[in-house]
Amino acid sequence: MCAGLLATVALTANASEPYAYPITNPFMATVAGTPEKLQAPTPSDVDVQQTDLKVRVLPDRKLPPALSQYRDLHYRVAWHDEPAPLIFLVAGTGSGYDSTRMDYLKRLFWQAGMHVIVLSSPSNHDFIAAASNSGLPGMGAEDARDLHTAMTLAVENARQELGFEVTSYRLAGFSLGALHAAFVAELDTHLGQFDFERVLLMNPPVDLYASVGRLDALSYTRIEGVDDNDSFYEHIFQKLSRHFASRGNSDIQESLFEEIQSSPDALTDPELAMLIGAVFRFSAADLSFMSDLVTHGGRYVPADQQLKVSTSLTPYLRRALFCDFSCYINEQLLPAWQLENADKTIDDMAWETSLRSLQDFLQNNPDVAAVSNADDLILTESDYRFLADTLGERAFLYPSGGHGGNLDYAPVTERYLTFLQGGAQ
Repeated sequence: MCAGLLATVALTANASEPYAYPITNPFMATVAGTPEKLQAPTPSDVDVQQTDLKVRVLPDRKLPPALSQYRDLHYRVAWHDEPAPLIFLVAGTGSGYDSTRMDYLKRLFWQAGMHVIVLSSPSNHDFIAAASNSGLPGMGAEDARDLHTAMTLAVENARQELGFEVTSYRLAGFSLGALHAAFVAELDTHLGQFDFERVLLMNPPVDLYASVGRLDALSYTRIEGVDDNDSFYEHIFQKLSRHFASRGNSDIQESLFEEIQSSPDALTDPELAMLIGAVFRFSAADLSFMSDLVTHGGRYVPADQQLKVSTSLTPYLRRALFCDFSCYINEQLLPAWQLENADKTIDDMAWETSLRSLQDFLQNNPDVAAVSNADDLILTESDYRFLADTLGERAFLYPSGGHGGNLDYAPVTERYLTFLQGGAQ
């Protein structure tokens, strides 16, 4: 597929610095990201004027005592003393406002002269509890309404608390957050609240439910000699132990993905795939578990059981690990959705939550762009073609990088900033 699309890539991704992202294995790119020497430099966190704030989005939301810390929605703000544009950042699948990727993008955009507000994904436990009206995220339009409300309250609160002046608004999201950004941008054209000057979709899924199905499948990857998840983690641990023992130290940050991959204990594609799948499996469990608690669904905790602050949630969460994203969609989201859409199927629900349902908006809005890779794990060739055909010159498409592995690669960040600041495409 990559070879067949190189002509498209050549036309749509010719930034001033040549694209030479060094990791051609999409699993490895997704896990390892960009080598530090090839990343676009950003200031350290101590040099960024920033703070964490919180706002009450749903004042009538009743939560058990065990979830009392999630009554308010927490978010991160980085600001300048002089008037500047403000960009909202929406985190990816299951991620919080303080995740590593969001932290990097916050520094990148703040350095470029923007105020930045970072929000958790609507699929993250804190957003589900504090800001999701239904308590069952997964429908694009509903999640967008929740996000739009949270954004409105967050920026009002931040301006009152910190006193900065906003000249205009922009919006960006990564992965699932990119899908959310598209739906929020379309909603805002009707509400006229922010009138976003630019909207950037970084590695968006096109058909969300199909993409999460592919992620679910990674956690079922078969590895010779490994029978279950416990055996898998022991297997990886043994590989790392052998590598560090032969090397004489345990500097994981320094050597895990560069040195080990050139050693006899290099992680194989199936091992990398299952590692990625395991991470998303925990995100799915978090989503399923918190949604059940907020909606009193009784799937993991009996609806009449009071969870106190001292109650350990671990036994319940372990049960949720048996439910992947597809399980959540079929067992929790779909039944609730069909209560108001009895004549529709899961295919209808999937289409309503896909970028394809926004095709006219995306095609006709010159202020929306997307960045993606031909080897992104969550896309098919058809999805990739959809981005190219729908967005044209506003689809910044690259031949490699996996799922967000090149997010901080200097030529790619140059694309982000050029577009967001209104430069030539």
